[in-house]
Amino acid sequence: MFTILKACLLTVLIETVLFYLFGYRTKDDITIVACTNVVTNLSLNLILAISGTRTTYWNIVVPLELAVVFAEFLIYARAFGPSRSLFWKVLAANALSFGIGQLLF
Repeated sequence: MFTILKACLLTVLIETVLFYLFGYRTKDDITIVACTNVVTNLSLNLILAISGTRTTYWNIVVPLELAVVFAEFLIYARAFGPSRSLFWKVLAANALSFGIGQLLF
């Protein structure tokens, strides 16, 4: 459980900082990004913990990560307005946090 919390904290930190650098700097922007990441990251990692397997990595993790990207994009599009660049920012933020997470965990 502690690893799940560390992974969540790392994801929130990475993605919130990246969105800040992308120009989402108001208190509301930061709150939306941070809260969205808490929900999506904890949901993803709890599903993986409950599934109890890492052997079907590509069959479980990749589709779930893609679902997270689309869920976050839908939330951010509603909050910030939809755009193609927003989608790429969400994808980039998730790829970065996923990659760093893979290196650390």
